[in-house]
Amino acid sequence: MKYIRKIVAIASLGIFGFFIVGCSGTPIYIETPDPKAYEGSKDKGREISASASGFQLLLFIPIDINDRHEKAYQLLKAQAGNGYLTDVKIKESWTYAFVGTVYKTTLTATVYPKE
Repeated sequence: MKYIRKIVAIASLGIFGFFIVGCSGTPIYIETPDPKAYEGSKDKGREISASASGFQLLLFIPIDINDRHEKAYQLLKAQAGNGYLTDVKIKESWTYAFVGTVYKTTLTATVYPKE
């Protein structure tokens, strides 16, 4: 009986650990350029945005949720090209689906060209 309790305890900790690791997200570092670098081109800024989504199946199983911020930021940087990426705003939204929830991250920013 003691061995069964130990096995159940170890299995429970393993399952709990698996789900805790599944809930950790990827942090992003948003680079901030020096405002003096794009000071002369303030009138030439353009607005861009990028989105990435993930799905939480049955409100318990994450599918593509943890790295959606990183994906959206990479898409934003690709749109910016070699321009200065400034005024980054993050918007989170969710939509209920019948078997889970869709989580969406939208990043908007202003891009100033390098002169």
